[in-house]
Amino acid sequence: MKMFFFRFCLLLTICGLSNIVAGQEQPPLYDSISKLIKKAFNTKDPIKIYALTSTGYQEKMSTAKFSEGMKKFYLKTGKWNNLLFKEVTDGGMAYTAGFERETQVLFLQLDEQGKIVRFNFKPVTFVKGTKSNLVPSNNPLASEMDSLVEKLIRPYIQQGHTVGLCVAIISNNKVHHYSYGDVVKGSTRLPDSQNTIFEIGSVTKTFTSLLLANEVTRKQMSLKDPINKYLPEFIPKQAYKNTAITLVHLANHTSGFPRLPANIFQGDVNPQDPYRHYNADSVYHFLSIHKPNIIPGSQFSYSNFGAGLLGNILSRKYHKTFEELLTEKIFEPLKMHSTKIKLNAKDNIQFAQGYNEKGEPTMPWDLAALQGSGAIRSTLNDMIRYVKAQLGLLNTPLDKAILLTHQGTFQNKENAIGLGWRIEKQKNHVYYHHSGGTGGFRSFVGFDKKHLFGVVILSNTAEDVTTIGQSILETN
Repeated sequence: MKMFFFRFCLLLTICGLSNIVAGQEQPPLYDSISKLIKKAFNTKDPIKIYALTSTGYQEKMSTAKFSEGMKKFYLKTGKWNNLLFKEVTDGGMAYTAGFERETQVLFLQLDEQGKIVRFNFKPVTFVKGTKSNLVPSNNPLASEMDSLVEKLIRPYIQQGHTVGLCVAIISNNKVHHYSYGDVVKGSTRLPDSQNTIFEIGSVTKTFTSLLLANEVTRKQMSLKDPINKYLPEFIPKQAYKNTAITLVHLANHTSGFPRLPANIFQGDVNPQDPYRHYNADSVYHFLSIHKPNIIPGSQFSYSNFGAGLLGNILSRKYHKTFEELLTEKIFEPLKMHSTKIKLNAKDNIQFAQGYNEKGEPTMPWDLAALQGSGAIRSTLNDMIRYVKAQLGLLNTPLDKAILLTHQGTFQNKENAIGLGWRIEKQKNHVYYHHSGGTGGFRSFVGFDKKHLFGVVILSNTAEDVTTIGQSILETN
């Protein structure tokens, strides 16, 4: 699940602003306002900052949008520790702002009345660098496939912040396994295909859609069912211009729901585990106030909330947890015995340490009521079985449902999607794929049914692997 790290940018261009004093000195008013901003930020009171802005600013930025942006930004950066005057800019002042988790540059501009007309942050560029030593690997470099993997993986794993990675390539029924780097930074222990557990993030969405497809093939649900059929009665009708949001719209990201619900940042949010607090009541509260504003099924708009809601609906229908449904309906039939959501003490020993975009260790994520969007953890070998099932190489009770997930349900110039799976059409073949990401992991799963070819990539660093996966598929 790609997830969560936001850029807060409230840059508004206002014409006719007064000139700022030339020279490299900070006027007293700027000093005072910048300190007030910092204090209000640390007390989590964005309204106090908003009150410092000009009428023109407020006409272009609502209180609600400003507050939401500040909450997102706080989750990304943490406490604001220091503020240092940097320089005079063309329209105001620039400061170096040191936060708990990163350093940003603050750009501030005031009008003649001392009101804020420009207020935005820009991250200080993180230099990733490269490792001086050759990262260890079990790649034998004995075949064309080995050489292709080395060519694509080596630049990724030699970056200064990346840590470990597993790759599997399935060709017909033959599987090639590769491991690079460390399970834990500095451990010199290669990720293991059978035992090392990774968070797979948004690849979970393909499992959620498969659960739905299984119920459809069993005639227990229909893709055309309005979602209100499975929600509490007090939830208002989820529809726009008499077109209801249906189950298929949740599975193919055409529901019109936002990527994340507006109330995700309310309450006691832990930036290291940002979804943990978001329970079923939070989901229903959002639905009770949400007003659809596009015709369902008409536009593609990726929604973690929509996929999470689909998982919630399935759990509600069968009075089971999302993990219980996955285990019963998918993991056990496909013999994916190491795939789960909650890890026990033994699993935690095998769980890879995750690292963020800077190579810093992260906490595991708890997706709470949005588990359907990205909560699964798995091993390379289990994900190989999942891809084999997609390719029809396993004889399973899910074969019919799997085929249903591959059928196209929406297409425009930019996107083609089945149920969960993205569909990429090339001149010589068609392949299906999905990527995932959490705070410290990235994943990619893709397959070409015609050529019985598949790819799985699991990384314990939040550095995207999608391009690598697609490159392997497209060279097949």
